[in-house]
Amino acid sequence: MTGRNGDRTGQCPISLDHDFYADPHPAYRGIKENGNKPTPIVLKTGMAYLPPGLEAWLVTAYEDVEFVLRDPRFRKSIDEAMPLFAAQSGGTAAGRGSLLYNNMANNDPPVHTRLRKPLNGIFTSRSVAGRRDGVRRAALETLAEVAGAESFDLVQDFAFPFSISVISRTLGVPDADRGTFHGWVQTITGDAQPEVLRRDAALMAEYLRGLIRDRRDSAGRDTGAGTRNGTGTDTDTGTGTGTDDVLTLLATSLPEDEAVAQAYALLAAGYETTANLIVTGFLTLAAHPAQRERLWSDPGLVPDAVEEMLRHQSPFNLSLYRYVTEAVEVNGVLIPQGAIVFLAFAAANRDARRFTEPDAFDIAQPRRDHLAFGGGIHNCIGKHLARMEAEVAFETLIERCPGLSVLTPDEEFDWKASPTFRGLRTLRVGPGPASAGWEREQ
Repeated sequence: MTGRNGDRTGQCPISLDHDFYADPHPAYRGIKENGNKPTPIVLKTGMAYLPPGLEAWLVTAYEDVEFVLRDPRFRKSIDEAMPLFAAQSGGTAAGRGSLLYNNMANNDPPVHTRLRKPLNGIFTSRSVAGRRDGVRRAALETLAEVAGAESFDLVQDFAFPFSISVISRTLGVPDADRGTFHGWVQTITGDAQPEVLRRDAALMAEYLRGLIRDRRDSAGRDTGAGTRNGTGTDTDTGTGTGTDDVLTLLATSLPEDEAVAQAYALLAAGYETTANLIVTGFLTLAAHPAQRERLWSDPGLVPDAVEEMLRHQSPFNLSLYRYVTEAVEVNGVLIPQGAIVFLAFAAANRDARRFTEPDAFDIAQPRRDHLAFGGGIHNCIGKHLARMEAEVAFETLIERCPGLSVLTPDEEFDWKASPTFRGLRTLRVGPGPASAGWEREQ
């Protein structure tokens, strides 16, 4: 991969491996020192439909990321991308492997527009605001499970179960099934072996297909109950939680395979990124004790703190793929036709040309013009829900865990091997919340 006049913009290609997943910023600093231009990379591990050994281009500068987000020559049709993945990884062309991946995140207009349109009203800021009390109840219920404990796992005992609870209630996934899909999602979004990946993707598709068929059949039998009011809520409950609404909406608005794929996209992205934001956000606070003390003494700063966490930690490290339909020059580098491109949101959110002291973390001065939720037509549909969830999570931790601190040593941090979802597999914290006073809140 060579740029204009043979410029290879530093080491070529840069390997994105487990060291990168643990901390991508040393690699980003190296790219920035070489002009912050699009740079050749190779993914050492695979994920879902991305094969290991995939060669691609990485865009890191804020201005360049914005350019790619809005330029129609950078496309996302999964079925058109599959032979390009094979060509750029030394493999042979293959199918996408699962219908789960044929969702709105991996398609362009008009398909993307058609898939996203039924969901737009569910995730507006107004609709999400109406669910805040329910989200607080979910946070309290989750934290109550570790009440009285000397320590607990912030990842497995709070962040994941809380976020899973919220997205499950939003979509209408049965309470008893909330943990069912977690392991499958972790397989699909990690570096699992191909046979394990295929198995878990098939199990996930089968599970979601059952839910979609149940919703479609129920809607056909009982069209008079729960009349929709056009706001993403059910008028028979008045809760604003969206219970049953999203799956029913998908089941009655889209063909079955497309409804299954959309449900997967909402479930997977809808809980993992938020859970990772809660954990990496708290880890960053722990690394900045003065900021942590300021937030714990003034919970009114939580919305600003969450915004700064989004910029500083960027729960989406890299975007999902794009491919180039014709040669495009970006910041003086010619990216050839057919190349795969990833956008480094985490690098763009610490671009010194956009942000003063970009590596600093200051909850009282959030930089809100970050790209944590992407941009253009593929901006994150769940951004309002993710913000609100993170705010409620930290409000609850501040209220119930006044002395909370990180107990896991740095050398024991185990980061997930995923180019997209950056998060720890476990993080021991303590002390846990006091055992008294829960019955009044739930």
